[in-house]
Amino acid sequence: MVNLIVEHRWKDRDKEGAFKAVGGIVEMAKGNKLPEGYSLKSIQVIDRENMAICNWEAPSRDAMISLLKQVNPPTKHEVFEAQKLF
Repeated sequence: MVNLIVEHRWKDRDKEGAFKAVGGIVEMAKGNKLPEGYSLKSIQVIDRENMAICNWEAPSRDAMISLLKQVNPPTKHEVFEAQKLF
């Protein structure tokens, strides 16, 4: 398992779709319905910047990128492997 930070950014016109995608992921996390090996640790939204920062544990960075391609959220996103210090 790796600790990942996923930065999502969207355009104003895509805000509703972005929040719908986030809501769906949150519901899956609450219902323990995320794919095996994935754990959503937090979501931070910076509304005026049209940005969300999500912290995940996943099998690998490549696996997370593959999952994002399947989900295809209406955002531009970058995935960073991070070492958790605290």
